[in-house]
Amino acid sequence: MTGAEIRAAAAGAFVGGFAGVIRIAPEGGEAFDVDGRGAACAIVDAAAGVAPDCVWRASVETLLRIFEGGRALESAYLSGRLGVAGDMSVMARLVLESSR
Repeated sequence: MTGAEIRAAAAGAFVGGFAGVIRIAPEGGEAFDVDGRGAACAIVDAAAGVAPDCVWRASVETLLRIFEGGRALESAYLSGRLGVAGDMSVMARLVLESSR
């Protein structure tokens, strides 16, 4: 899985703005940000100078399952496969689109 592929999966999963920035930090991969401060989300480089509100850390496989939808986000978080740091209210405002 390349960085471009995981970014594309994230771009397809995040629906609408959520008034925040989430840094996605895949294990062994390059981090990127999901900027949900506008009406639509944008995938941007983590080095773009924006401080994230929330940081997600997980394996590439776990992140892909989350981006594919279903109840994967809740399951990954509750099982400890997804580490989340920062403003948890951002998580409450998320709407992820299922690609299934």
